[in-house]
Amino acid sequence: MDDETFACGVFMPKTITIHDELSIKWINQKAKQLNVNLEDLIIKLIHDQMKLDQNRIGLMEYHDLDSLAGTWSSKEADDFLREIDKFNQVDESIWQ
Repeated sequence: MDDETFACGVFMPKTITIHDELSIKWINQKAKQLNVNLEDLIIKLIHDQMKLDQNRIGLMEYHDLDSLAGTWSSKEADDFLREIDKFNQVDESIWQ
């Protein structure tokens, strides 16, 4: 278990091989641009993504409009959809 870490129910190797040439080129360019070594760049990219995920998870969920959901009758919903249908029309003359 020295060369692997147990995470999310699977063993992840501490060494990862990247076979995608485009990704390798981008990683090398980014590391050079930021003047960091490859390992530090990869760790930074992972941590940045973790922060994004945490921010997305941490978004507040509001319920103050819940009482309005589902309050239209079928007729009201049909009337509304009929009225906004014109927004689905494309004026072909604009796109010529």
